[in-house]
Amino acid sequence: MRLIFIAVLSVFTLMAEAAIAAGPVRLGVTTILSGPNADRGQSERNGIELALKHINMNGGVLGRSVEAVYVDNAADATKGVEAARQLIEKDHVSVLIGALATPVTRAIMPVANAARVPLVIDISAGQEFVDAAGVGGFDYIFKTSPSDWDVAIGMMQWLKAHNVGTIAILSDSDVFNQANAAAMAKAAKEVGIKTIATEVIPAGEVELSASLQRLEGARPDRIVTLLGRSNQSFFKAYEKSAASIPISGRIDFNAALNTFTPAFINSGRFDQAIGISVFTPAVATGGLAAFIQNYRQQYGIAPTQRSIFAYEAALLIVDAVRRAGNDNPADIQKAIKSTDMASLLGGDFTMDIHNHSHTHLQIVGLRDGKITLIDSVTNSTP
Repeated sequence: MRLIFIAVLSVFTLMAEAAIAAGPVRLGVTTILSGPNADRGQSERNGIELALKHINMNGGVLGRSVEAVYVDNAADATKGVEAARQLIEKDHVSVLIGALATPVTRAIMPVANAARVPLVIDISAGQEFVDAAGVGGFDYIFKTSPSDWDVAIGMMQWLKAHNVGTIAILSDSDVFNQANAAAMAKAAKEVGIKTIATEVIPAGEVELSASLQRLEGARPDRIVTLLGRSNQSFFKAYEKSAASIPISGRIDFNAALNTFTPAFINSGRFDQAIGISVFTPAVATGGLAAFIQNYRQQYGIAPTQRSIFAYEAALLIVDAVRRAGNDNPADIQKAIKSTDMASLLGGDFTMDIHNHSHTHLQIVGLRDGKITLIDSVTNSTP
């Protein structure tokens, strides 16, 4: 019996020594860590690091710790390609996460795919990445967050189900908002909603009264807004006007609450506004609320949608490593394809034929002066 015990102990010792010798499982991340948008990359990094802290506090994976190696791409495609190659060829990471900026993500996809190293696109929203992945030819590319098409078709399907037949679209000239406006118009056509007016304003425009008046004059059932820096100016114009047509789209309800007067909020004039959101901290419950609390405790600030996307992407990758039984990129790729993991945002991470998962989106509005969850939707079409 003593000899058996010694033999078993020796096996465990050898296993532990092998795990130590193997070193940590390494994830490679290229994101924006310098320049005017560095805060966006930092919020992504924060999400990843919070996930890895949780993982390593609970024993890591396969008896090994997990670490992320970061290389700045400064939102530059050339630097992004250099970063991806460094992470693959010099740092020997098992999987890539990136690249936040759409042009950079587009540039590094062929690099990762040719090297047969999985690239998890955790933030970049373009539907082009979904179309290219999986059966699109890039089998080592995965997209885990909602695309602009997911958001658009989710919004339009909900509006169609609630008897909306016509819309007008107001967007600014920001590239992200233009992409979303195009997706909304395409999705509206697909579900049978007619777009009867569109208007594009310069990003940051402060005078929106005339634009609002023109769109109201077209008499659509809904005005769909896709605005960034002009959100507050739009809300001011809406309150001052006699506008009666309800608003939909990607509405910043926090900005609305901070802009509208209490009298306007209490009047109920904005209660018919309906927005679609990928992450709404104000209505978070359960595990998502715990994530927000932990993030605040760790960093002293509120998480962004980039933070939760990155957090869950890191968890998904480590789950794939666990199921693969090793950190070989080819085995991880196969494991990611077979992922079936619950998302804190609702729904599950399961990959379609384009290596894209479809988590839930929130339909939100203001009710009694508070941001309220109205419904949840998902686009499950591959």
